[in-house]
Amino acid sequence: MLQRIWAIQLIKNVFAFWGISLLISILLFVAYRIVISQTKTVDGNSFEKWMQIFEIILNLGFSLVYLIIMIISSFAVLLNFNRKIRNNFYFSLLTFLGIPSFCAIIVFIDIQLKTVILFSIIYLVITLLEFLVFRKIINKSKPE
Repeated sequence: MLQRIWAIQLIKNVFAFWGISLLISILLFVAYRIVISQTKTVDGNSFEKWMQIFEIILNLGFSLVYLIIMIISSFAVLLNFNRKIRNNFYFSLLTFLGIPSFCAIIVFIDIQLKTVILFSIIYLVITLLEFLVFRKIINKSKPE
């Protein structure tokens, strides 16, 4: 009976953290789009204006890719239903930070857009905090 109650609590916790991760992804996407829309344009020659338009279009494209990657990485949290992953600190950490860290490294190396890098770091920090709270709850609620 105690094992069943713990399993139900585990399901609730994992889904709650998945929902939080999904909500964080959507909120950061909206914030990213707001930052893009607030970009100041500089008066200059026609080449500079075309470059600014190109940069805005590029940022909009990256914001969509950013949202898709964050949603996919939030689904990785559901891997914590597997007992071996949930009970191993490092595997559980990878479910929270693996995909976002990999994507952030790619952004740092290849793309080098300041806005994308900033939001990637924000997402990683928030996800790390979420993971630490998750581990605390899981360790506290383990059946004896």
